[in-house]
Amino acid sequence: MLRVAGLADTGAGDPVAGDPVALLVERASAGDAPTLRALDEAGRALGLALASAVHLIDPDAPVLGDACAKLADWLLLSVRAKLVARVTVRPWTPKALCPSTLGRRGPVRGAALVMVQQIIADPTRLPVR
Repeated sequence: MLRVAGLADTGAGDPVAGDPVALLVERASAGDAPTLRALDEAGRALGLALASAVHLIDPDAPVLGDACAKLADWLLLSVRAKLVARVTVRPWTPKALCPSTLGRRGPVRGAALVMVQQIIADPTRLPVR
């Protein structure tokens, strides 16, 4: 779990309390310079890693999900720039990378969909008691 200095898990109803991503969004929205620098650096690192994945599997449209989707306003520019500079398997369109519209629950929904599809394809996979 990401630990962010100054974040107390008070559970007092504060939407940021206990949620480091919400805290980053709050600080970036306020223009906090250290946060913006950190997100730019994170975007460049993510772009570098994603370029390797694009070279490996060549997806048409990679999607930033989970926390990256919530931080897309601050990550996309540097991620896209790194992809343009690094992707060589084919011409790369920066707009091909987009944030997930499913929010932070996207990965869980995707996993559930895969399981449902597998059970429909082969109902014997469902345990019977």
